[in-house]
Amino acid sequence: DVYKRQQGLGEPLVKLLEYLGLKYELKAYTSREEWAADKAALNTPFPNLPYLKVGDKTLTESEAIAYFLVFHANRTDLFGANNDERVQATAVRGVVTDLTRDLSAFLWDCLLYTS
Repeated sequence: DVYKRQQGLGEPLVKLLEYLGLKYELKAYTSREEWAADKAALNTPFPNLPYLKVGDKTLTESEAIAYFLVFHANRTDLFGANNDERVQATAVRGVVTDLTRDLSAFLWDCLLYTS
């Protein structure tokens, strides 16, 4: 099932929620049909997984959710103490994003061609 394979996509956000000490509730989808029913009701321009609902606000895209959580917890120090650190953090984030994308593509290829 595709949702079980993608289960780890939200894990970095869960770790961030725990690090920031924010309360949260996880919803795990077990079928495409279950996700399709909720997806239509998200009322967001980019309905996908993972998503975050806070009050009447729904956010998607992992990076946007992470930014929101940091701002919500009033922990902007995590972005760096000054402009030089913020630029360095942005560069590291870009490298990690590239590595994650490339590793994911490699692993998906392995799954597709070994199944």
